[in-house]
Amino acid sequence: MPNKACLSSLAFLGLYVNSAIASGHSESVSFDEIYAGLKTGTLLEVLNKKIPDHFDFSLFPAGSQKCIALNRSLHAIAAGIEGRERRKVGVETSGLHLILALIFEAIQH
Repeated sequence: MPNKACLSSLAFLGLYVNSAIASGHSESVSFDEIYAGLKTGTLLEVLNKKIPDHFDFSLFPAGSQKCIALNRSLHAIAAGIEGRERRKVGVETSGLHLILALIFEAIQH
């Protein structure tokens, strides 16, 4: 099972998150909800619950290798910035902006 998400998975999530922000949902998900979803491996489910009918994560079924790898990649990055978001990645409140920052960091690694 892969430990890291592939670039196309990260980009796919990033495009959906960017679309949610553009649709006015930037404050719909908190940092705490993002971190909790990453810790439990349920990030995509959290997003679907908080912003219903916006995402189509059918390519990432719960428990699939792609879903697990995506969560692992973002969780590994999140562990290094939690509590220091503003200083490390320049975001302060929006969980969706935090996800984008995590995606950019994951792409760099």
